[in-house]
Amino acid sequence: MHAVSPNDAFLDRLAAFCIRSRRFEIDAACREAVRKIVLDSFGVVLGALDHRAARCARKFAACFPVPAGGARLWGTGERVGIEHAALLNSPPLRAYDFNDFYLGRLGGAHPSDILTGVIAVAESAGAGGREVTRALCLGYETIVAMSDYIDPDRAGWDYPCLTALGATAAVGDMLELDHAQFRQAFSITVNANYPSLEAESSEFDAHGELTMWKRFNGGDGVRHSIYACHLAKCGVEGVVRPFEGKFGYLAKLQVTPDEAEQAMRRIEGIERFEGITRGSFKRWPVGSRAQSAIQSALRARAAWQEAGRSSGTIAKVTVHADPGVYRHLYEIRVDPFAPRTREAADHSLPYIVAAALVQGGIGPASFEAPLRESPELRRLLDGRVRVVQAEQASPSNLLSEVVIEDEAGNRWSGGREAAPGSAGVPISFDTLVEKFKENLGAGRAAQAEALISAVANLDACVDVRKLVNETVA
Repeated sequence: MHAVSPNDAFLDRLAAFCIRSRRFEIDAACREAVRKIVLDSFGVVLGALDHRAARCARKFAACFPVPAGGARLWGTGERVGIEHAALLNSPPLRAYDFNDFYLGRLGGAHPSDILTGVIAVAESAGAGGREVTRALCLGYETIVAMSDYIDPDRAGWDYPCLTALGATAAVGDMLELDHAQFRQAFSITVNANYPSLEAESSEFDAHGELTMWKRFNGGDGVRHSIYACHLAKCGVEGVVRPFEGKFGYLAKLQVTPDEAEQAMRRIEGIERFEGITRGSFKRWPVGSRAQSAIQSALRARAAWQEAGRSSGTIAKVTVHADPGVYRHLYEIRVDPFAPRTREAADHSLPYIVAAALVQGGIGPASFEAPLRESPELRRLLDGRVRVVQAEQASPSNLLSEVVIEDEAGNRWSGGREAAPGSAGVPISFDTLVEKFKENLGAGRAAQAEALISAVANLDACVDVRKLVNETVA
């Protein structure tokens, strides 16, 4: 029998859920969701290895190599300790804001951040795909439930406050922590990890980019979870009241008693894994607020071309954007019609739409200097694109409609719908395969096929180290 602390009921109930989840079955929908998440995450990482943050991560890895054991960096294979692997695989995963996300009732997160820790622990232990699948299902379930009742932004904290809880649940499951050890692991995790919301500041740094730490932030929370679980397994104890104490997690995040109770009732009401099926994917390498706009632009372009027109004859483009899209990607942006850096471009609604119309697609290279300066793109941005706020917001507040016109006033609309992968809009494994291949490029076609096959057969993988091998060119 485990001892139940009278001091922090939230902590006890969370630990009890992790133990109870061990009897949950994992159905076909959850297994398919895991395969999508692993494939999508690997593709995003392998497409961002040249990002400045990823290069800096590899420099750091060179300072702390390990000759054997540990885990490796995806794509390049440097061997480091498991905590460092969890941290350093994060920058390419988050480099282009291209991995999955979940927008809950109150909070939101990028749940696949925990994959860097789960794979690192599995690789170190020689665990297989089934162990990874169960750990991810538990981690996602925790993150999704917490995101519905806890809003880190309210108190100025960033979303890894939530993902770290999921990472601790996942890693603790892989390490087979008991109830008492789970309590200490969660206590150590939350007492040591309060990431500031400044990581999400819209201010550009000296390089004209958003803060580089945003790319490390999620992985840093996962790193905390790994050492918290290992410390707890070794008998280290955390603070007595990490959640309900005067200066605990709930107080720091300004969670009301009612919200805390609802979160725990939600956790205690879970009888099977399903949260992992509720996340959203990004088809294109921009934030969630631009996915609908890109889809609409590409559809309008296709209709335009079917009429025998070329993008060079577009006379006018009007973007009708939900208020949340309008503000985040247009109203608060400095000179959105002439972005001077990559990140200014991928946070500019006029640029994103114009690039989709000119290029016929959006990829990581769409925002680099050569394409930003193309004459055809500049022709649209210099007076032909207009952004207006939609009269009525959609329920998601994430939609946009792109309408293009010719000189005679004939109009072609791309519609105003959510893109594949958005909440409530399924995205197929095959569509994510297309995204995956685009990220790797034609030069790595053979590697892409081998990795796609390995992920598709994740359940049969008896040693995750073989899966990681496939990521290394």
